Amino acid sequence: MYSLMHQIITEKDLQRQVTLIELLLNHPKITVNELAEETNTTERTIFSDLQVIRSQLPDGWLIDSDQSGIRLLNQQNLLANDLWELFLKQSVSVQLIKELLFTKECSTTNFLAANGLSYETLKRHTRKVNRQLLRYGLQIKLTKYTSTMSGSENAIRLFYHRLLMPFTHNNYFFEDYSIHESHYFRFLKRLKQTPFSVETEEIFGICWFFINTIRVKANCRIEDSFFEPEDTLYSTYATELTTLYELEGVYLQKDELIFAFFCFLESWNYNNQYQEPVADILQSYPFSGKIKQFVQDLADTLHLEKLNETKLADNLILLLLKYHESPILIEQLNLQYHYFLEEYEQQYPQLYPFKQELLEQLKQELPVQEDEYFLRLLSFLIQQAILSVRPNKLNLYFFFQGEPSWKAFLQQELNDYFGKRVQLIPVELSQLSDITFHKSDLFVSNTPLDQVPIPIIYISTIPTKNELDQLTELTFRSYL
Repeated sequence: MYSLMHQIITEKDLQRQVTLIELLLNHPKITVNELAEETNTTERTIFSDLQVIRSQLPDGWLIDSDQSGIRLLNQQNLLANDLWELFLKQSVSVQLIKELLFTKECSTTNFLAANGLSYETLKRHTRKVNRQLLRYGLQIKLTKYTSTMSGSENAIRLFYHRLLMPFTHNNYFFEDYSIHESHYFRFLKRLKQTPFSVETEEIFGICWFFINTIRVKANCRIEDSFFEPEDTLYSTYATELTTLYELEGVYLQKDELIFAFFCFLESWNYNNQYQEPVADILQSYPFSGKIKQFVQDLADTLHLEKLNETKLADNLILLLLKYHESPILIEQLNLQYHYFLEEYEQQYPQLYPFKQELLEQLKQELPVQEDEYFLRLLSFLIQQAILSVRPNKLNLYFFFQGEPSWKAFLQQELNDYFGKRVQLIPVELSQLSDITFHKSDLFVSNTPLDQVPIPIIYISTIPTKNELDQLTELTFRSYL
């Protein structure tokens, strides 16, 4: 499931059951043994949990099982969010955190009455969830009379955004969320009719819009500005953002309007197709010259002149404008993408000094405290740009004996199936001795061979689904 929401569920049984639902949603069919391994529990517990889940599933959902495994059936094309909402309502900690989104101070007495809890039970769950919130600089302050979320308002909103973004397209925020959502879509539509149109992650931006609206109405105010009021990019979008929030009855003051702009900017996609006015503004930032020189130095080092034709410079400028250090963002990056970053660093060790030098130059103009976090974000954008002009292609040698027309057809199908990151190379028997094979190469054949120095993956004349799945798994490594 969404890892952040999973962390704040304090009930162990419910946490495990929610994990089971996620596994069932993500697998067409899965065995009880596999479920037990994934959740680090016993098969007996899995059977018990499945019985509990079965008894609570809403109409249209069904758990089916046979000798080959278990599957979750959705008979009416229903939203998975309906399942999450049903089960998350059973978590005391989730309900308290949701309540504290909508109000600056929650009445403990009312919360206990609404949820049928004792104060001691609520206190126990609050202690548990506070252990998770501590890493994000947040704490729930609980007394017999009131409950509040303690921490900077910036950190609180960022936490709620990352927590609730998967639930945005749903009634989690508002009973009539589609009306509020339509306000944001009209805002984007108006921008598209101007020279200041940009490509954005819509759900990402809508979630920010909802959270800002709710927090301002709850009189929870932003303390710090992310941009100067004189910033040209901010000034360009300030009027439209003001109009957008007024549709919700929210009249943004200086710091709130600046934060709303930061949230909108955070939703901008990388590799954006900027029109001239926006491109000119981005190039006018004082650090843009250093960015361009950095990209040129990378291109020279890698002997990759085409790097200058990519969107890397624009992406790095946008990264600096978006850049915000937060424990929640740093943790997500380290936990979720650590493997990919290590692979990249091993592949391009010669780039580290260039990145370090750029960081030191940028520190003269921007406050960057978490060096490693910034360098990792930088690495992702550099890697994307490099792969866009020089993809890492895996060699897949294809030796096939059979009807030539079928061979030609199959070769084309496999070529399309594996995509541009896999180089499908047809070979004949007489060519094998002339090929220098590498450790990362793969060899596919429908005929037994003994003169190939790398492992051979055998397929049928008409490849089976299992054979194709095996090939997909082996070639997928090249995408990482």
